[in-house]
Amino acid sequence: MCAGKLWQTRIESALAADRFDLMEWNAATRAIPQLDSADQEAANGLCGHPVQDGFLSLYKSSPRLADPTPAGLEPLSDLLRRGMETPEWSRLRETSTGDTVAAGVGAQAFIKEVIAALPEEAKEQARQQAQKQEQADQAESQADALTALSEMLNKRSEEKSENDPQAAAALQAQAQEAFQRALAAQAKADAAREAANAARTAYQASADANAAQIAAACNNAARAAQERASEASEVARGFSLAAGGDPSSVDPETARAAMQALQSNPNLKKLAEMLGWAKRMVRSEWRKSPRGRAQMVGYKTHDLRPETMASVEWAALLTGDPAQELDWMRRATDGAIRHRHYEGQEQQGRGPMVLVRDESGSMTGAPHSLAVALEWVLLEIARRDRRGFFSVPFSGQGQYHVWQAPPLNEPDPNSLLNHLSHFYGGGTEPYAPLVKALELIQANPSAGSGQVLRADVLMITDDDFAEPPPEFMKRLAEAKQHNPLRIVVVVVGAGGDQAGLFADRVILVNDLVKDRAQLRGAVAEVV
Repeated sequence: MCAGKLWQTRIESALAADRFDLMEWNAATRAIPQLDSADQEAANGLCGHPVQDGFLSLYKSSPRLADPTPAGLEPLSDLLRRGMETPEWSRLRETSTGDTVAAGVGAQAFIKEVIAALPEEAKEQARQQAQKQEQADQAESQADALTALSEMLNKRSEEKSENDPQAAAALQAQAQEAFQRALAAQAKADAAREAANAARTAYQASADANAAQIAAACNNAARAAQERASEASEVARGFSLAAGGDPSSVDPETARAAMQALQSNPNLKKLAEMLGWAKRMVRSEWRKSPRGRAQMVGYKTHDLRPETMASVEWAALLTGDPAQELDWMRRATDGAIRHRHYEGQEQQGRGPMVLVRDESGSMTGAPHSLAVALEWVLLEIARRDRRGFFSVPFSGQGQYHVWQAPPLNEPDPNSLLNHLSHFYGGGTEPYAPLVKALELIQANPSAGSGQVLRADVLMITDDDFAEPPPEFMKRLAEAKQHNPLRIVVVVVGAGGDQAGLFADRVILVNDLVKDRAQLRGAVAEVV
């Protein structure tokens, strides 16, 4: 739906919503297209637009239920009120306010679980009220139109009564017929409205009788929705950063690509599960590094960086007070937002990071997902350290290619999506990809600093391979003479004897997923 159409759309919401709120909902459905179908499905099970209103109640800084409640939306308003009074709702709001992806995913999860837990009699009464109210509205509209037509025909009859009595009489008859039809339509509207009121009363009685059950269902649904919303938001922000965009304001197209990365590609179905673990592990190792953040020593003001913004600044942004929000936006424009400052966060001299990632057939499924998740998080760390980042997926002879991370502020979500979704599925031949990694390092030695900086190569493979050819060993020796570099190889389910001939460190893992904690050693070497 375009913005022009939004201004002509009647707002049907149990919340005090306006046209701008509908524009935010429209942005959410562009980012997560399934929200529209989820909203329609929920409407069939209740009334109104449950997912839309759930989204607005989470996204808006100061959501309020409409007063008075629009006719026909009383059950939805009652359900939202009960949900907003539960303890877990506050946690869900903390995750979702101002975050399109989190609010959309959270609303969908919350509404689905709550409707499933509602007593059937309450849902039936809500559906009955919505149906009867719609019939009443349609009949009322028809009655108004027929009444207006009757009045117009009567007026024209009066105008023609002197010059054309016969035409005036015909118009009078038509006016009377329209009036009678208007009366019938009004009677139908009154009957439907009375039935809607009876259904609303029955719903309220059923909901009140099951108040404890509904409150528990809302609380449990909010808890589950918070986990889903937090995970989705983390994925979308991480994807935006990896794609070269701004993680503090993920645009709808980037968010949609992030959701597609998790939902559409069979090779990445386990990625969301693996990604959470990978983020915690890599960030932990990064903080331990002398190049990471070790200890907060105070606050500094500079350009906006959401990951280190001071809590008092978050409070000012989310308070809902227009004066504080305006002051925050003014200071953000001037680069005067306070941020946490850590010892050890000053930029250290590091060259590019190259991940040489095995895409042989035996990596299918969870191992591939874990390797991709690890790449995703390492790319995020490289972004923060302002390091160049390359990935060289490989498989059999001649099967490899180079993917370079898009520059910051030049987002390319489709490139990242295609890269993460790629999978060769062939054999294992690592030396040509490793030579390519050396070439990338030699072509990007300084990351723009004018110095020769240490680069890192991390290879993940699940197969043993042939002894390194002399040409490769010679090329590696020459590269190390000109560039300080370190090669770390994770070998899964094999001896690692050949890797030990050229790698600075070899980490042996029996099962990449079950023994993934051993990846900490590899990550510690390169972050």
